[in-house]
Amino acid sequence: MDMSFLIDPILLILCGVAEVGIYSKFLREKESKKILVGLSTIVVTIFWLIASLLYLDYINMPGLGEYGKGNHFMWNSGIELLGLRSFVDTSIPTYANPLGPMNILAIAIFLTYPLWLYLGIKLGYRLLMKN
Repeated sequence: MDMSFLIDPILLILCGVAEVGIYSKFLREKESKKILVGLSTIVVTIFWLIASLLYLDYINMPGLGEYGKGNHFMWNSGIELLGLRSFVDTSIPTYANPLGPMNILAIAIFLTYPLWLYLGIKLGYRLLMKN
């Protein structure tokens, strides 16, 4: 799964729409709302886990060379491959200063992940549950 601060919101919205698609096709009973909540929890947890491992440089995005290095990729999404300049200089990883502004911004962005999924679920209901 391709993860970065630029790509994750889009992927989370798409996951929310997909969750509603699964719900509308297979799980229309009242108890299945709990399943939808559980599925949402799993999706956000997976995103947080992978993105955190990338952000903290425990893993890298394969196939992108130096542009796929974890922390760098989380901020810049490999845009250098398109001939564009990096958004954020990560020669010193942004997590190196825990109270630094970029690390605090990263934490704030991570905290928005459930919101992006929720917006995808709302969009999914509007698109798929018209009855």
